[in-house]
Amino acid sequence: MATTMINARRVKVTAKYNNGDFSAATGTDIESITYVDSASDNSDSIDITINAQDSKWLKGWMPEKGATIKPRIIGTNWNSTTGKGKHIIKCGLFVLDDISYKDRPSTLSIGGVSKPSDENFSEYEREYVWKNTSIKRIGETIAARYGLKFTYDADDYEIECEEQDATDSSFYNTLCKNYGLILKIYAKRMWIYDREKYKAKKPVKTFNKTNIVRGSLQYSTTLSGTFTGGYFSYTDADKDIDITCSVGGGTHTKSISRRATSVHDASVQLCAEINNANHGKTKLKFSTQGEWKVCAGHVIKLTGYGAAKGGGLNGKYFVDKVTHKYSASGGFSSDIECSAIEKSFHYWDVGGKIEVHEKDDEKTPTYTSTYDTTSPAANASSEAAGATAGAAVTLNNAPFYVSSTATQPATHKSGTFYFYDGILVAGRYRITNTADRCGKLPVGKNVTGWVPASYCTGSGGAGSGSTTTLGSTKASKNVNLAQ
Repeated sequence: MATTMINARRVKVTAKYNNGDFSAATGTDIESITYVDSASDNSDSIDITINAQDSKWLKGWMPEKGATIKPRIIGTNWNSTTGKGKHIIKCGLFVLDDISYKDRPSTLSIGGVSKPSDENFSEYEREYVWKNTSIKRIGETIAARYGLKFTYDADDYEIECEEQDATDSSFYNTLCKNYGLILKIYAKRMWIYDREKYKAKKPVKTFNKTNIVRGSLQYSTTLSGTFTGGYFSYTDADKDIDITCSVGGGTHTKSISRRATSVHDASVQLCAEINNANHGKTKLKFSTQGEWKVCAGHVIKLTGYGAAKGGGLNGKYFVDKVTHKYSASGGFSSDIECSAIEKSFHYWDVGGKIEVHEKDDEKTPTYTSTYDTTSPAANASSEAAGATAGAAVTLNNAPFYVSSTATQPATHKSGTFYFYDGILVAGRYRITNTADRCGKLPVGKNVTGWVPASYCTGSGGAGSGSTTTLGSTKASKNVNLAQ
């Protein structure tokens, strides 16, 4: 094994080559290894440099392109107080795609990536139409094509119709991004996770100024390319309405126009687009003497560089990439690249408007309040609304859900409630407990919950025949929305 000493600490590298013991062949020949652990987009990679002076490397030991290698970095006596303790970094499974040999001095360099060995994954452009499925089910199908295990750690989203005209890798990565999800390939596994939810996790480790290699820390922040809000527009042709969702505000907003199947769907995509654009607004990079615990996708905390509120660098950061470097002469070090965790946008904060296409020619009435705008517009079309915004409804042990897509009710309630906007989404209505909250923002503070339409019949609600009369108009009206 290749071994080095760092203040009585020892590091060695082992590897399995095509499920055989690669370490037995390399012995002390490994000169260096660089392992890049990436949280998103780019595949993990491995680069190993071998001292190939021994003739065995040209007589049967030369690795083959497409072979697999499974390295591990092992450290012992790493505890700074006791001088004991063993740590292991399992780098994952890599497909060798880059092999080079150089003579005098004879060195062999091999490089691998964590993507599947089947080139169709990233090179074959597939034409296909996905219908009545979900992001999770699409991922399961694609993973199965390449013999990959599949892990999905996020909310699932229904996909009514999505056209693929790209490689499986490119198509699925883009689809995930549209909903704020991150695709990562690791150890023959396709892993999908929600980065914004991961940012809410507790830090796995705190790095003080004393833990960081002197002179290695780099910090940068920019306003370019970041957004304070945004708009998402789409047309529901079946209901003959245009819908615009909005969140945030300010002068730097992002405008998006693409397919959506519901207000909830549009709200999720809008927030994902802005959060993706804003990720990396503030970046941090530093080196430490061998990091065994922190991986890409973790949250860390920085101290010793001044409080963030006072203009300092302290705070929580999301780890985008960890680069582990080992060499027989230089020891073991780790470079950590991360992004500051800042306030993100959530679909439940989204508001907006519905524009109902009218055919008559009289002037549009002037509305003086949020509710005046919400109530008539929500009921202008039975297809768009389905119930009377602001109308009272008597519920009897009705299940209340936290969203239109939640699978389990949060509670059951009885009594008199009110339709927040009268808009039917996924068979449910938003319900509030007082009439003066109807149509008011933010939605999260004014909506009590989502109730199935089957519990809302009668009392001026869905199916009762009670509606608000608009009169004859030709222009569109607005209604505040959020899912």
